[in-house]
Amino acid sequence: MKAYKFSGLPSSADVASGVTVLAAAWFVLATGAILSDNHSQATLEAARPAPVTSVYHIPAEARETIVVEARRIAG
Repeated sequence: MKAYKFSGLPSSADVASGVTVLAAAWFVLATGAILSDNHSQATLEAARPAPVTSVYHIPAEARETIVVEARRIAG
């Protein structure tokens, strides 16, 4: 007995190929749009990080050394 084929419908491989091509085309167009976008000066200044202005100095008296001592239990 032969399996019946629907002649008017594409195979799943054709559908997968078509979806892949459409997704790739979408990403190519999106990349072009992002690269060709002109940014305003306000957007560029907002994206620029603020300079670090404060540096904390810890005095030598405030520094402590923590020593952890423990016994190993043979298991």
